[in-house]
Amino acid sequence: MYLIAVDDGHGKGTPGKRTPLFADGTYMEENAYNKAAAQILEGLLKSHGFGVIMVSPEEEDTPLETRVKRANEAGADLYVSIHANAYGSGWNDANGVESWVYDKADQRTMEMAKAIHEAVAAALGRKDRGLKKSADLYVLRRTAMPAVLVEGGFMTNPEEAELLRSQAYRQKTAEGICRGICACFGIPYVSGQKKEEEEEEVVRYQKIEDLPYGKEIMKKLVEEGVINGDENGNLNLTEDMVRIFMILDRKELL
Repeated sequence: MYLIAVDDGHGKGTPGKRTPLFADGTYMEENAYNKAAAQILEGLLKSHGFGVIMVSPEEEDTPLETRVKRANEAGADLYVSIHANAYGSGWNDANGVESWVYDKADQRTMEMAKAIHEAVAAALGRKDRGLKKSADLYVLRRTAMPAVLVEGGFMTNPEEAELLRSQAYRQKTAEGICRGICACFGIPYVSGQKKEEEEEEVVRYQKIEDLPYGKEIMKKLVEEGVINGDENGNLNLTEDMVRIFMILDRKELL
């Protein structure tokens, strides 16, 4: 099982890590976005068979050394840090999604970061600012495994700030990261809707006497040869199929 270290960026109340004031006088702390996206990502990763270590589960700002130590000691296969960007302290036009790796990152790290960044940019549909390198970001240079830091949008951009505080955008962020991670490890990504459809048990009825309703109509259709069972006489009907046959029969289309 692959183990993914998930870092939810700056802690709650970290000075300066928030949006400017919205028109209603409120603001969003960066951690509100980071933590929500990280928690959604945790669930998505687990549903795809990954192990997950949340390296900064505390409400306060967990020291970077602690985050990295937790990931290194756990032997994580990948480290992902989720952030929201900012340019200055007031509202401005800076916008888009970007990701970061250590400037001395090896080829494997570059490939994984590229896959994750491209998946996130596609999921969020914002300006793609690209994959960038840094010599200064602690969680990128001190981790013992490939590491990528994702910036999901600018808190100082009015439009993106509204997106960052929406549940839908946080969901898309997590889905994009998960899709990218799955690509890194060669694991098929299955969307939540498709998973629900696959996991939903479809009941099939093999004998007329097993049907919850419509027995007389279905018996007539079998006798008339409209419906044929297999060599063992099994009809293999779902409830939806029964409903359709009943509607067609009533409209005399059979």
